[in-house]
Amino acid sequence: MSQSFACDCECVGDCTFSSISNSSEFVALVKIISFDAFLEDDILGCDGKMPYAMTVEIVEKFKGEETRIRIKIWGDNGVLCRPYLNLFEIGGHYLIAPKQLGDYKLPGESATDYHFYSCNTDYLKVNLSQNKALGEYSKEQSEIDLAIFEKKLEK
Repeated sequence: MSQSFACDCECVGDCTFSSISNSSEFVALVKIISFDAFLEDDILGCDGKMPYAMTVEIVEKFKGEETRIRIKIWGDNGVLCRPYLNLFEIGGHYLIAPKQLGDYKLPGESATDYHFYSCNTDYLKVNLSQNKALGEYSKEQSEIDLAIFEKKLEK
């Protein structure tokens, strides 16, 4: 079984979380609360259960003007350059630097909702017991302590 993706992008420059978060308008530590919409197609073996939207609760805001406690993040529908949301876990914590949809919203989406871009590292899994974000933080680091991250973040 072959898997093809509509988004064929390449990273230009430094697309690690360190770089993306420094240039992002909004950066936060969030907890995944719920999956709110699902794709009906059988995508990646999810048999009609591929999450398409999720609600996250902002645990700590590091950067930005966002004032809501909960926000919605939209994933890929099979033809967008967004990651599939089955990569996320309900109850899981993530360090995120998403983009607001604005004028690029699709039907059902709100301009004040957010999305990730598949070609960037704009979210990292967080291990709260270790107080660390895990993933491609930089080209040299695959994890970072949250307190150190906050000090390094350009605001």
